[in-house]
Amino acid sequence: MGDKKNKKKNYYLVDYENVHKAGLNGIEELHRTDTVIIFYSENADSLSFELHHYLANTKAVVKYIKVDTDGKNALDFQLSSYIGYLIGRNEHCKCYIVSNDKGYYNVQDFWLKRDAKIKIVSCVKPQVNNKGIKKSDILDVLQSISLTEEEKNQTAEVVKRQLKTGASQLSQLKVNINNELIHYFGTEKTKKIYAVIKPLIK
Repeated sequence: MGDKKNKKKNYYLVDYENVHKAGLNGIEELHRTDTVIIFYSENADSLSFELHHYLANTKAVVKYIKVDTDGKNALDFQLSSYIGYLIGRNEHCKCYIVSNDKGYYNVQDFWLKRDAKIKIVSCVKPQVNNKGIKKSDILDVLQSISLTEEEKNQTAEVVKRQLKTGASQLSQLKVNINNELIHYFGTEKTKKIYAVIKPLIK
């Protein structure tokens, strides 16, 4: 049963072991309807005074979950499981995975196919955002390489999603786009795709 009290809430699940302090950029801009859940382990369990200041000045609810298990990818698995728990409690919530780990694309794909609202972002509040690029612009530049229509549309969707999500820096935005394309098309095909779309990302 959905949690009506949490309707329209935003949840930011932070893979702190992966993004560290940079992943919490913009946390001071969040609202009372936002919840930030920081997943951390003994490998990354310290916060700077500067970060304490940001956390103290955010309106968002901040929670911490320590991953005690030492196994490989333990944090990833527990964070992924927690997303299912949140969506199960409140189907209207929006979940953001704050990480640069491309393994989470599998989690994103799973839930997007089930109409859940979920995105992977590199930080809580992205600063770089090139929303002005149209899908038609992306499809136009893709005409110069040999791709099926399905592959062209998939590429355009990846680029638009990443542009909408944004990143704290332009260089990180480009890395995120490249990583997600590799996830779908593999390294060799992505090299050709990325070469023609890169000039659009400024």
